[in-house]
Amino acid sequence: MPPTQGPKQNRIFAALPTATYTRLLPLLELVWLPAGYTIYEPRLPIRYLYFPTTCIVARRYEMENGSSTQIGTIGNEGLTGISLFLGAETSAVREVVQSAGNAYRINASFLKKDFESGGDFQNLLLRFAQALIAANQSS
Repeated sequence: MPPTQGPKQNRIFAALPTATYTRLLPLLELVWLPAGYTIYEPRLPIRYLYFPTTCIVARRYEMENGSSTQIGTIGNEGLTGISLFLGAETSAVREVVQSAGNAYRINASFLKKDFESGGDFQNLLLRFAQALIAANQSS
């Protein structure tokens, strides 16, 4: 399924200034994510961060007894793997594709380096992280 608007279907990329977007564009890879695909497992390293455009990703907290509970979803308003730019190298939750579709992914080390340089991209990622944390606290 070809994208109709490219990475700007994701609201984070759509909100970036042109210069920042142009700088990040060559680092992005379009991927198709089938329903049920596990993006992250708890305590495993994060290799890529995904910016959904047409897919939906469920965030699930895994309990010690093996059960899990869904703690949120991510669509084209955000990205997966926020724990990486909040200082962790691994995911705290399981993230699984709930509805198949496209996403753009970026290598975790590239994103982390860019994030640490500050600027518009960092500000947008932190605002999304804050919104995601607030949503989890209110549910």
